[in-house]
Amino acid sequence: MRRRLIVNADDFGMCVGVNTGILRAHQTGIVTSTTLMANGLAFDDAVARLRDAPRLGVGIHLVLLGGQPVAPPSDVRSLLGPDGTLPNDFGLFLRRLLRRELRPAEIEIEFRAQVEKVLAAGLQPTHLDSHKHTHAHPQVLDVMLRVAESYGIRSVRQPHERLTFAPLAGLRPGQTLTFIKQKASTLALTRYAADFRARLRAASVRTPDAFFGFAHTGLLNPALICYILRLLPIGTSELMCHPSEMDDTLRHYPTRLKASRVRELAALTDARVRAEITRQNIQLVSFAHLDHCDEPRTTDHAR
Repeated sequence: MRRRLIVNADDFGMCVGVNTGILRAHQTGIVTSTTLMANGLAFDDAVARLRDAPRLGVGIHLVLLGGQPVAPPSDVRSLLGPDGTLPNDFGLFLRRLLRRELRPAEIEIEFRAQVEKVLAAGLQPTHLDSHKHTHAHPQVLDVMLRVAESYGIRSVRQPHERLTFAPLAGLRPGQTLTFIKQKASTLALTRYAADFRARLRAASVRTPDAFFGFAHTGLLNPALICYILRLLPIGTSELMCHPSEMDDTLRHYPTRLKASRVRELAALTDARVRAEITRQNIQLVSFAHLDHCDEPRTTDHAR
């Protein structure tokens, strides 16, 4: 069997700089797929740019953290902060979720509104994932799976990363601590991994066989990408990334991923990375590839 890789760029539609970077990483680099934020500041710009990228797979980056809701605010009050926006604080989100202050019915209303906006733009989404992996929690995953079934979306991201230690090759000064924090978050998600896979199997939803990029969020460089490429198992894997060009909106956007996005763009278009893909005989695909599989892919890859 061959090794196949989906390279998915998150946050399409966040701002013009992100849109420009993702399209460049697709056209001159290894990005094969992206996920679109329906509430992104540059949603319309993202949709318009897709005319020049017919081979780029496009899924939906469902958002419960940050920005304006797509649904009418009166319909999703439990999801909003005092200012009427989706609070951009994962810790607060998780606490409110565990206290059951976020109403699943309102999460579903917002998810459906986001899907409907993408469909109204004339796009047919290849898959669903979520901003900051909120769907790793069972309460959110159940809603996502209902929405996916309703709209005939057959694939989702499984964000449980392999726990194989990756070397810190190429990291800049000060990035080791970031890696350790990200690795801790990766480990924390494993408590949901078995339940997550069981729910996907019950829903007959497809997902890649392996997932990479969580522990290295904001840290990807050519050396690390090449290491991951050599680590890929047989089957289909996903590598998550966040490329961008810098613009004023990104400079002031409430995200820790700013200059790192520019560095990731350089890494994803680096000749050494493309050469490693050729050397490893890896086939670059999108989530649309999963639709050609005979059986749902929900294998255990979190070990």
